[in-house]
Amino acid sequence: MAIADLNTEQPLPASSSVSAAGMLGTTDASGRVVYASPQLLHFLGLSLSEVQAQWLSLVHPDDQKRLSEQWKAALAANQIYQVEFRIRRQDGQYRWVWSTGYPQMNDVGIVQQWIISTIDVEVSRQSAGGNTGAEADFSFLAELIPQLVWTTDPTGFHTYFNQRWTDFTGYTLADSVGPDMWNNLLHPDDRQRAREIWGHSLATGEFYEIEYRFKAKDNTYRWFLGQALPVYSSEGQIVKWFGTCTDIHDQKMNELALRKREQDFTTLANAIPQMAWMADEAGSIFWFNDRWFAYTGTSSEHVHNQDWQHVHHPDYAEQVRTKFQTAIRTGEAWEDTFPLRRADGEYRWFLSRALPVLDDAGQIVRWCGTHTDVTEQKQLQDQLERAYSDLEAKVMFRTLDLEREVQELRQRLSN
Repeated sequence: MAIADLNTEQPLPASSSVSAAGMLGTTDASGRVVYASPQLLHFLGLSLSEVQAQWLSLVHPDDQKRLSEQWKAALAANQIYQVEFRIRRQDGQYRWVWSTGYPQMNDVGIVQQWIISTIDVEVSRQSAGGNTGAEADFSFLAELIPQLVWTTDPTGFHTYFNQRWTDFTGYTLADSVGPDMWNNLLHPDDRQRAREIWGHSLATGEFYEIEYRFKAKDNTYRWFLGQALPVYSSEGQIVKWFGTCTDIHDQKMNELALRKREQDFTTLANAIPQMAWMADEAGSIFWFNDRWFAYTGTSSEHVHNQDWQHVHHPDYAEQVRTKFQTAIRTGEAWEDTFPLRRADGEYRWFLSRALPVLDDAGQIVRWCGTHTDVTEQKQLQDQLERAYSDLEAKVMFRTLDLEREVQELRQRLSN
């Protein structure tokens, strides 16, 4: 059953005694409401379709622009947001609420939906003189989302961790709160960097984000994405930090493995004695190895601008282009021999080859090619051809001389 199917089109009756303490909603990645809990529908006195159609109009006119801008910014940045605003209850009265939204990512970091917790803070706001940031109860959302959740005071002193934190670390809440525990769980190689980034956020109020390794209760380390946002009072002062740690270990291992393969490929590509290159399925070259740039004296910008063709000898450029385009069209291996200009202006001969790379469906996705310097072989071949031509000429002339001598001998014998 989809989460949106949990809603009915009818709001709960006004006499319902459901509490509005934990009003929950979800949206899709674009921000469209797809689910509202019974508590939220009861609080608003609306059905799901009505909430979907008019939710912004329920917000107090003085708060609509601010809320809309913050919501759009959160959608664009894919970051947690917290905001306080007034919304119209089912009896027509505007009530102050505290709303926290959290983006839910898939395995590759793409937002799939948003979980939004809304808490009625009207009473606590009045009793606290308008400062509800420090009193906002995050526990409903904190225990719902699949991340490790934590809060600190403005100085960075940890004041709260959710159950997932204690399940992962093996630390009790009493063991976890405080200023120094955090670094004890971090991988030694990550501690200094984490301390510097967190200190910068505390000093400036800027969004906190870092990738680091945390030690689990079994003493193994896993990679996490740590993020935190400051919560402000109505006077603009930071009253707490709300943070999460998202397990990205599998993605990080895949990323590191991919990076290692890329490094190995680059090392191999630059170690071979040929100039190597890659082109897309249409034949547009997008990569050369270092030997190409060293030989031609060009840069990667020249490659992207197709200026690489300028190193071809003008007498052969069109012939090379035509033959290569034929290979692109037919999907057959390409081979050709032609001169390329060196950085000092000298042309040298190269044997060039390229093979198509196919995907699982048999479609060409790219071309991989090499240029091998065959100048010496070309010169030797030319010398052999000239020597052979000279030999043929000498043999021909000698044959003619012999024929002339034979004719002369026959004439003398006949006389």
